[in-house]
Amino acid sequence: MLTSKSFNWNSNVKEVPEAGKYNANLGDPVAYEKHVKQAIAGGIDYFIFGFRSANIITENTADATFINNLQTAPNALNQKFALNYSFSSMALLDTKRIEPSGKVPVFLNDFVLMLPYFKASNYMKIDGKCVVYIKDAHNLFANDNAALYKQLRAQMTALGVELFIIGNQQEWTPPLRWDFRFVNGVDAVTHSTYNNIDVASYDRFYFFNKFCDQAWGYSKTRLLDFKLEYVPTISPSFNRKIVTPTDVNYVFPKNVAYFEGICNVARRASGVHKLVLVDSFNDWNADTQLESSVSYGETYLSILKKEFKIK
Repeated sequence: MLTSKSFNWNSNVKEVPEAGKYNANLGDPVAYEKHVKQAIAGGIDYFIFGFRSANIITENTADATFINNLQTAPNALNQKFALNYSFSSMALLDTKRIEPSGKVPVFLNDFVLMLPYFKASNYMKIDGKCVVYIKDAHNLFANDNAALYKQLRAQMTALGVELFIIGNQQEWTPPLRWDFRFVNGVDAVTHSTYNNIDVASYDRFYFFNKFCDQAWGYSKTRLLDFKLEYVPTISPSFNRKIVTPTDVNYVFPKNVAYFEGICNVARRASGVHKLVLVDSFNDWNADTQLESSVSYGETYLSILKKEFKIK
């Protein structure tokens, strides 16, 4: 599965998509028709679209418009999708938790707003359950996260929907640093892309695949103790200097051998449902895109299919 981004093109992006520079902010169904064809060719199971809380209604409306526009593409039903929920606008803190802040009804209603998508024939399901990612779930500050998730699941069950929840946490963090946020709450845990490495951590960069192999393998083992599945997240490349030229993080350029290697590592770390998240399909501003370009064609989509669909 791949994250599909809503964004405005940065003027420093040098690569050119084979689909041409499309409107990536409002959702371009003409471009999405080409994206679906690429996804099918690359063996991509589903796209993941951002869905921000209606705590700020304009953000939620913008995300819904983006998704709805894409679903008007003539072949949209040929590609499954899931939602990546963000509650960041609630500005929760350990001193401002969701229950005393009065935001629980907002949180619950956000999932009611997802119902039309859950009911769509091309919404992604695992074991009959609708897949939902929760961005930065380790920061879902609550007095009792397990009780909050229990309330959410009860509400959605009453509405005829079972959820398969994947919580996201910060990269390069231990799997159980926030166990009290996840255990008896989510079904699986993933990290943000490990390619985000400050130059001071040179060992992580030069021995990247080995570090990931050990870290993800440990995450998989420890989370299983709590009946949680681990979902590794990989990126084909990474370059924050496109948007911020003074950024001090390492650049991971497009490289065939590197991407084949990290795909192998991710495959070993994946759990019972063989889930691997790729960040991203089309974040050209960070150069993490798999989407085909004029310069490298469908090279990285082909690698993805070879590594995960043929072996």
